Amino acid sequence: MSIDGFVRRLLIGVDASGYGGRVDIDQDDLQHALPAVLDEAARRAGLDRSGWDRQPAGDGELAVLPEPESEVRVVDDFVRELNTALGRRNRFARPEHRLRLRLGIHHGVVKPAPMGFAGKGVVQVSRLVDAPVTRAALADGRADLAVIVSRVIFEDVIEQAHTGHDPARFARVAVENKELREDAWLHVPDRFAPPSGALTAATASPASPASSPESSAPRGDTVITNITADSISMERPVFGFTNR
Repeated sequence: MSIDGFVRRLLIGVDASGYGGRVDIDQDDLQHALPAVLDEAARRAGLDRSGWDRQPAGDGELAVLPEPESEVRVVDDFVRELNTALGRRNRFARPEHRLRLRLGIHHGVVKPAPMGFAGKGVVQVSRLVDAPVTRAALADGRADLAVIVSRVIFEDVIEQAHTGHDPARFARVAVENKELREDAWLHVPDRFAPPSGALTAATASPASPASSPESSAPRGDTVITNITADSISMERPVFGFTNR
């Protein structure tokens, strides 16, 4: 392990969708495919995964990146290349055999521990990846990748135009998962509509505009309401919604 004691590092969490419902041979296939697509995406993005501290979890992985690794390249190029690698692998796969991933990115506190890693940052990136809103983004089976980034990643890297990502393609979501209660930003590459039955545009009442969630949103923002078990407001244009 290359880290020693308390540090702040870029953290990546990844988890495969639908692992538990697969038969044994398909779980084995997924465990071979997952590191392969991560390695491919990193290589094409100009990153060296051999220098990452990694904690495998069967259907997922937690990675602590070394200081020399480019945060911008991870948030920008690695995300794009991972989506491309998944598309290539899944192109001719049967629906039940597709590799579909939830990816979380955060910059926070981490330290070595007997079972791998400890620290608030590790907990946060894990909760983001496993949050109901992140799972819901892949629920309809259309997308291969859902990306959720913490506030610090969105505000310091994406919103400040350090990447080629359009900030408007990231939906602000209120994540509530165990002890985590924080806003994060969700992005589903190649999707231009919300998941069917999961997200819907809130509508204003002409008679009482003050009662609408849109009445308090800045001009140009679209407010989205999650109509599954949890109610979540997501500000900013979402998945290709057109600004007014």
